[in-house]
Amino acid sequence: MKNKVITVFGTGFIGKNLIYQLLETGNVVRAVSRNPYLQGKLGPMGSSSNLDICYGNIVRPQTIEKYIENSDIIINLVGVLHESGGESYFDSHVTGIKNIAELSSKYEVDELLHVSSIGADINSDSKYQSTKGHGEKVLFENFPKAKIVRPSIVFGPDDGFFSVQSKIVKLSPIVPMFGGGNNKFQPVYVKDLIDGIIILLNSKDDQGKIYEFGGPDIMTMKEVYELILKTLEIKRLLIPAPTVAAKLIATFAQLLPDPIITRDLVKILKFDNVVNEKSNTLASLNINPQSAKVIVPTYLK
Repeated sequence: MKNKVITVFGTGFIGKNLIYQLLETGNVVRAVSRNPYLQGKLGPMGSSSNLDICYGNIVRPQTIEKYIENSDIIINLVGVLHESGGESYFDSHVTGIKNIAELSSKYEVDELLHVSSIGADINSDSKYQSTKGHGEKVLFENFPKAKIVRPSIVFGPDDGFFSVQSKIVKLSPIVPMFGGGNNKFQPVYVKDLIDGIIILLNSKDDQGKIYEFGGPDIMTMKEVYELILKTLEIKRLLIPAPTVAAKLIATFAQLLPDPIITRDLVKILKFDNVVNEKSNTLASLNINPQSAKVIVPTYLK
């Protein structure tokens, strides 16, 4: 995959890592975000000849149509963990992807890949997961040959999981484990996720399919904290927080600008965030995922 015009919607943690790799492989990349301040973080990745940083809001199709019209490949990474500042789950996960899919169909783009999440389910009690499921549905309705990737928790330098949790344990001598600390994750290294995405973009055999990406380790939240504490070489008291307590804490936490937990996300804790697919995985793409237990200590220290 070289010399393609690729438009990437979403320039967060995954987006920055993906854009860098797409540029390295000789493509022209258009990074579209509704937050222009991110330009400073993306600018050093490439010259103006191969990286174009643009304003666009996937909820407003008129702001993104011109980008899709002139693209070979579209990648959607937009997603929100909590609703704030006018960003709703439905707009970000359903309306936005519907607009992208309709325009991609209109202009007959070669490839459309959408990053969703493990647990996406239109019937879920969680608004986050139900809108993720609804978004997948409208995507296939409007662009049947699209490809969907559902990752578990994604980790790597400056991630929003291990890095954020490490800051919490540094500040507090007591660490509550929401959901009792027994809920399970299958953390996937951001490099492995991106390698999988690029393989799928080069494949014509995977159109209309859903892939679930996870790493080699299935870890409980308690094991996640234990890994962080071991890496930081500190001790903290880990206290299981039952669902009732988690809801109470989330009620106040969600009032913050960037909460680590909300009442809606508490609902997700009832379910394990692990790969369910048996065939469409990183292994089926001949990728041997790297372990969080090996990689996380290299950047948390």
